[in-house]
Parts: sequence; structure tokens; C-alpha cells
Amino acid sequence: MDESINKFKRVLEEHHEWPCEYTFKFIVPSKSLDELKSLLEGIVHSEKDSKTGKYTSVTATVTADCSDFILNFYQKAATIEGLISL
Repeated sequence: MDESINKFKRVLEEHHEWPCEYTFKFIVPSKSLDELKSLLEGIVHSEKDSKTGKYTSVTATVTADCSDFILNFYQKAATIEGLISL
């Protein structure tokens, strides 16, 4: 695990009591939206298209058991071309 991931894990551990609700926010090119939606299968989320329709913002709230769940989710999402995690 690189240092930035370790730092993020420490921040998560310091600021959350597990289990807890955690909100993911992403901006994804609309052409990659289906890929993100497959990752979010079974998770309630909202979507909002950009003015031009080229991008979609996605917000999803989950109940996370631990920081590893959040880190793993971000790692899977990072494989989606053009995705920006907020």
C-alpha cells in the first residue's frame, strides 16, 4: 500500500466509527456510466447529467463496515476510464 493510501486509511479510522454511513461522489464520462453503475449494483445512488451531457455526477451512500471496504471500493472505481473521485 503506498503512503497516500495509508494516510487516507488513517484519516478514515480517526474520523469514523464503524459501521457507519459513507458517501461516495464521482464524476464520470457519460460513456463510462454503465461501468460505474455495475459497480454500484444494489447500492442506492443518484445521478445528474452535466449541462452538455458529456459527464454524469453520481452520489452513493453506503453503510461501510470498515475503512478497507471504502478503500477497496475506490480502487475498483479507479479502474473506470475518466472517472474522478471527489
